[in-house]
Amino acid sequence: MKFDKEHPERVKIGEEKFAECLPEESEERDLQLCRRVLSGETDAFGILATEYETWVYNIAFSIMNNREDALDVSQDSFIKAYRRLGSFRGDSRFSTWLYRIVVNTAKDALRARSRRRTDPLTVFDEDNEERTIDIPDEQPTSSPEVMAETGDLRDAVRAAIESLSEDHRMVITLCDIEGRTYEEIAVLLGVELGTVKSRLNRARNAVKRYLLKHNLI
Repeated sequence: MKFDKEHPERVKIGEEKFAECLPEESEERDLQLCRRVLSGETDAFGILATEYETWVYNIAFSIMNNREDALDVSQDSFIKAYRRLGSFRGDSRFSTWLYRIVVNTAKDALRARSRRRTDPLTVFDEDNEERTIDIPDEQPTSSPEVMAETGDLRDAVRAAIESLSEDHRMVITLCDIEGRTYEEIAVLLGVELGTVKSRLNRARNAVKRYLLKHNLI
């Protein structure tokens, strides 16, 4: 299955937001195609994939905000849908069932990405002043001293974020690294706005304590 879509406009996450983007859907057609696949006519799944590939990609992109990751999520979602097709009973629309798979696959990808991302991070120093730490890349410099110093900072921030709980790691990655709004994060994680703010505050404080301990702020 090949995807080659341009970036769609970024949209808020939520199944209803994608209703207008749905292919011309026939519940009975989708159900019949699913039955054909389950009876051994595996090529019938290609028809479903062709109908929904743009829709799935748009959902994945709205969550990942990154073309390459959205393509990967789309591919993985269709693989999961094919493997789990036997669990689709027709109690809901096929698009609703597929939507849940895409969103859960994207959330898993975000969790994995939050463990490896090292980009600019907002923390607060000893005077409670906001400070942005630019995480250096791994390109060599002319100074061994600079290489050692930047390497220590990069490793410390990675370690600080990795030491957080999954909930805190997700929210600080989405907000301070990816630049998502509180509202977007609340919808994406399925939590209240106040919960997002509370988790972010705790995550920032934990990172701050870690970096203070290592004399990096």
